[in-house]
Amino acid sequence: MMYKEKLQEQINALIQSYPQLYVEESNNDFIQLRGMIRVFRSAKGFILDKSYAIEIFIPLCQEALPYVIDSKGEIDKQFIHLYTNGKLCLETDTAIRIRFINGMDLCCWMDEFVEPYFFSYEFYQRYGCFPFGERPHGFMGTIDTYQDLLHGSSPLETVKLITYAVNTPAYRGHALCPCQSGMKLRNCHGRYLLPFMLDNRYKKIITTDLENIRAEIETYEQTREDCQ
Repeated sequence: MMYKEKLQEQINALIQSYPQLYVEESNNDFIQLRGMIRVFRSAKGFILDKSYAIEIFIPLCQEALPYVIDSKGEIDKQFIHLYTNGKLCLETDTAIRIRFINGMDLCCWMDEFVEPYFFSYEFYQRYGCFPFGERPHGFMGTIDTYQDLLHGSSPLETVKLITYAVNTPAYRGHALCPCQSGMKLRNCHGRYLLPFMLDNRYKKIITTDLENIRAEIETYEQTREDCQ
């Protein structure tokens, strides 16, 4: 089955789960859904039952991720995880790409990223904290994601692990772990690095992320120098 046909099946399933969504536009670049979604969730003693007007843009390029727009300004424009164009910052691209490494599932994406976004927003508005934690934006958010995935003890150690996964041509369990624990890789971070070194799909993601991290750090340092 062709990718577009599979995508259409997922869109049909999504509309079945959220019957107030409908296809607004379909072209050679993306499919746009528009409408209302009802979020009914509870956690940490807080219950949310509210509907939100959104637009969902689903790129036809398999490499691109879908994204959500807040249609009617339900989210406070000062909210840290709302971009100026109305796009919701659901999670880092890395986290979403790794979650759907075997292919995008739009219904799971809504359940695991979009609905929790609205729940977290409403929780934050009431209590001033996030119920499930949060990540920083930019390269620090990417590093924070890998700190979870690779079980790094700090951002610096995590960068060492990322660099090792990208630059080491072959996995050798008897090699010393790049975290400098003095332990062999197989007895330390090896189990977490393994997919990023042996699976080309993971390897591609982590390689691109390392390039982006380095570029953002260079830009950040150059900006600091210009300000001095």
